[in-house]
Amino acid sequence: MHTKVKSFILIAALIAMLPALQAQTTPGRYSGRNATIQGKWYLRAVLSSDTSTGRVPEISFDLAGGHFTGNTGCNTMRGDFRISDSTLTIGGQIITTKMMCVGYNEAAFLKNLIRVNGYKIRNGMLVLMVDGSEVSRWSRKIIKPAQVLTT
Repeated sequence: MHTKVKSFILIAALIAMLPALQAQTTPGRYSGRNATIQGKWYLRAVLSSDTSTGRVPEISFDLAGGHFTGNTGCNTMRGDFRISDSTLTIGGQIITTKMMCVGYNEAAFLKNLIRVNGYKIRNGMLVLMVDGSEVSRWSRKIIKPAQVLTT
């Protein structure tokens, strides 16, 4: 009986340590640089078609859980991501609602998110990248297309 109690305590201790072990196996997940990505970001629309539905796409990263939520400008979305010092990868499957939005190329938006493999924070903007090339910019505040200046 004494051995069963020791085994139970050992198993309970291992289960309690799992979250800490998982954080250690995800490189950079909680580092100071990566912490800046935590929270909600809004797409900095370049074309009026980016917000043709009247909604600005948004994404909210949860570093502790390794998942994101948001909307495409039409449908709500959620999925997983992994992050390290300079890489950000969005899980291969993004779950979305299925509302139809005429005049909006949601498939291209989602495809670009799945292709993302890097990021940087520049002047308070989140820049998502594919193989070193910028694919989108995100800000902490909504910037409507009429306010966007080309750079």
